[in-house]
Order: sequence, then C-alpha cells, then structure tokens
Amino acid sequence: MQSTLREMQRLLRDSRSWAVLVVLSLIAGMIGPFGTYEAIPVVPRLAYWSAIVVGTAAMGTLVASVVERLLRPRLPEWLAALIAGGAAGPFIAALVALLNWAVFGPDITVIDLMTLTIYCTLISMAVTLLSALLGARPAGAVPVDAGAATEAEPALLARLPRGLRGRLVHLAVSDHYVDVTTDKGTTLVLMRLSDAMRETAPVPGLQVHRSHWVALDAVRRSTRQAGKPMLELVTGTMVPVSRTYLEATRAAGLLD
Repeated sequence: MQSTLREMQRLLRDSRSWAVLVVLSLIAGMIGPFGTYEAIPVVPRLAYWSAIVVGTAAMGTLVASVVERLLRPRLPEWLAALIAGGAAGPFIAALVALLNWAVFGPDITVIDLMTLTIYCTLISMAVTLLSALLGARPAGAVPVDAGAATEAEPALLARLPRGLRGRLVHLAVSDHYVDVTTDKGTTLVLMRLSDAMRETAPVPGLQVHRSHWVALDAVRRSTRQAGKPMLELVTGTMVPVSRTYLEATRAAGLLD
C-alpha cells in the first residue's frame, strides 16, 4: 500500500497525467455521451464528466496498483495487469453508480448495475493490459513512447540474462558479487554494490544498509524485527535498515 500511495503521489504531481484527464473530461463533457447531452446543461455536464473521469482514474489506479504489485512477482506482467484491471472494474462501477445516483437519483435497476459493472471491468482490463504491453507504469500512468522507454532503461539490466531483465527491485551484497533482483527473478553480477547502484538510474531507489539497495516502488511495508527496522519488499524479502541510513529511509517515506 505504501508503494501504491507513492505511485498515486507521483501521478498527482505529473502534469501529463492531469493534461490527459482534463482533455478527456472536456471531450466527454462537450459530447455528452450516454444521453447526458440532453439530460444535463453544459456546465453541470462538464462537472459531471470531470468527476467521472478523475474519480474512475483514481479508483482504477489505487485498486489495480495494489493487486498488480501483489501478483507481479508470481505472474507474467501482462497477466498480472489483466487480473488487476478486472479486480478494479467493480470498484470503478460502484463509484460511477454512486455519482449517477447523486446526479440522476436512485432510479437504477439491478440489470443496470450488472451492465455497468461488466462494461467498467472490460474497459479497466483493456487499459491495464494496454499499459503493460506498451511498457508503461501500471494502472493510470501515462504511457511513454518506445524511444523514451529505451533511453530510461537502467544500464544494470544489460548485465542480466534477457529472461531476468525487468523492473528493478533489490540489490544485495554477496561476497564479491551483487544479487540483482528484478520482478522476473534474481541473478549474481560480479561488481561492487556502489557501482551497481550507479547503474540503477533512472529508477528511484535508496541504499538502506551497507549491503542493500531497494527500489522505492518495490517496498510493500515497513515493520520491526527484534526492535530493528525492516522493509518488506514485493517479493516477500525482508531488508534491514541500518542506523546510518535510518534518516534517509524515513525521509523517503519508507518508514512509519
């Protein structure tokens, strides 16, 4: 949940995401689909569709991100995205139904709710699957073009077998090697941790121990073991936080 909330915060600060939402709201508000053009005057109609677009985007991002982060270590990325989108569908439908109830009144049948849920679920699954196939961040992130995605790939991934090149999760010292963990598995690379960390850019991450680096969006939660602060990663790995890096870890929002 912590990493999902950080993703939400990132999207809230992303001007491109807001630009997309504003454009979609204006288009829907002016066109007035599903009979809203005749039923609602222009200003309330714009407000209605703005609430629909922004609300469903936020709900979809929140639910799908949580589900996808739980599934990604165990399933292929496209399948995790598809299931996450399906899980978000009923929540999106409930939000739309609530907004419709507020605007049009409680005149909605069970058949209407079932139809709305089916449509919302299918659309949500299509959006999350498309995001995964385009290599975008999950659930609600604005897709980037293929050239930008290639330029943004961490140099460290080039050292890994092709089957393990995925989203960086964790680096850990292992004698003279570094254990490099992605969402596709773990492998050993002969290099120093300091050199490996330099090659993680532009992935946001933090050294939390002399032997450990973690990607910020790979931290599931913080906890304590025998009184010592620990970070649980999306892979289930528990990573210690040493006193030297305690303040930086807390400043990054990884510790409660």
